Amino acid sequence: MPDQADRQHMHECEARHWLRLGYTTEAMVDELREKITTKRGAAAAERLIEEMRREWRRRGEWLT
Repeated sequence: MPDQADRQHMHECEARHWLRLGYTTEAMVDELREKITTKRGAAAAERLIEEMRREWRRRGEWLT
């Protein structure tokens, strides 16, 4: 079982993945929210979107 640091890293990687795929507009994020809610539930979707917001603010560190 991954520890807390590993889980956080996985969340960051997933958030960056969706951002790289272009989920950066309100409409696209709403679409993603629906997809994730259907598969993993509303709480998971909200956690992902919050992580995407954090990663977007830090994009200068990882987006090339």
